[in-house]
Amino acid sequence: MNGYTVFLAVTDRTGRPEPAFALTAFAVETGRLGEAEARAASALAGLAPDAAWPDLDPAVRREVVTRVRRVPHHAVDHTEHDRAPARSASPLADCLRSLAAGSFAEITAEPYTVYVTDGHHFRDAASAPLLAGAQAVHLDAEARFPALARLTALLASAAAPSIDAAVPDEEDLYDAFDRYTLGGLA
Repeated sequence: MNGYTVFLAVTDRTGRPEPAFALTAFAVETGRLGEAEARAASALAGLAPDAAWPDLDPAVRREVVTRVRRVPHHAVDHTEHDRAPARSASPLADCLRSLAAGSFAEITAEPYTVYVTDGHHFRDAASAPLLAGAQAVHLDAEARFPALARLTALLASAAAPSIDAAVPDEEDLYDAFDRYTLGGLA
């Protein structure tokens, strides 16, 4: 089996000013999916299922960063929709388009499958390129790959302090990855 498996976590910020949505994507070569799931489970052992990065003690963050470095990955991206609402019919679809044309363009040129955590947000964006071009889209990542779904959700919670440089490098979860992008849609 070749290609990639992409895990997506959406952060719904519609109750706050902008950005309305943020999208975190974690990609693994499909041939290494079992290994990635096992190593993610090991890396997240001892953390509460709903742990958020800013709420963790600095010593715990450093330990998790060290353990997460062992999780095989191809690329990680976090994109925030920071455009004026009047400029967009679907902020989430904009984030998906940005990933498909930007940092995940190489991935979308190969066969790939998408697993979504908490998939109810994605139903309205099903025609966006990253979802529409996938061989399959599963809206139940937590049921099939619980550790990778948790890792992607934890990355989503770590994005804001990483973007703001509010945590030292050794406590920055994104620093555990070789290839990552953090940014927004301007």
